[in-house]
This record gives sequence, structure tokens and C-alpha cells, in this order.
Amino acid sequence: MRTLIIGAAACALTATSAMAATTTIEFKRDSGEVVVVTLDGEGGATRGDGAQAAYTYDAEAAKLCFAAPEGDHCVVFAEHLPEPQVGDAVRYTAADGAEGTATVTVIEE
Repeated sequence: MRTLIIGAAACALTATSAMAATTTIEFKRDSGEVVVVTLDGEGGATRGDGAQAAYTYDAEAAKLCFAAPEGDHCVVFAEHLPEPQVGDAVRYTAADGAEGTATVTVIEE
């Protein structure tokens, strides 16, 4: 479950080509589980505990996939925000059916 949430964070609200140097996103499942991920804008994400992963994001489908050793984990967002701002939030549905909200908490140049 934790790996899947990281995947969600990897590009939930952004298109990689339009990102700042780093964007931090808090993913909160409706069950209460929270994972914070920082995106580097170049396809890499770092979770709050230091775990790193690669990701891809399809803006047209608002679908994020996180590359994990055991296989890709994908999430679909309710909408794509081409120019995210701190405080923007978007609902998501994970591949396991869990739902939650992804919120941009920090954007740094």
C-alpha cells in the first residue's frame, strides 16, 4: 500500500516539463494514511523516509505510474493541473481502489 501511495505522489498534480525544481505533495488516503513525496521535475521522486523511485505521468489521462521492482503501480487523478500552486488539491483513485486527496505543500525553484 505504501509503495502505491508513493506512486501517486510522483506526479499527481503536475506535468514534468512544467515543474519547478522541486514540488512536494502530501498524499492522504481517505483511510488516514499520509505519505509526503518530493518530485525533482525530471522523473524522480523521493518519499519522506528517503525512498526513491522513478515515475511517468500521462497528463491527458491524468494517470501516474510509479516504477517499482515488483511492477508498476498506477493511480488516476480526478483532473490534471498544468500549473500547480501550493495548496492545490486533487482527488485520486489508486489501483487497489483506495481513494484520497493529493495536496501540493511546497514548490521550490
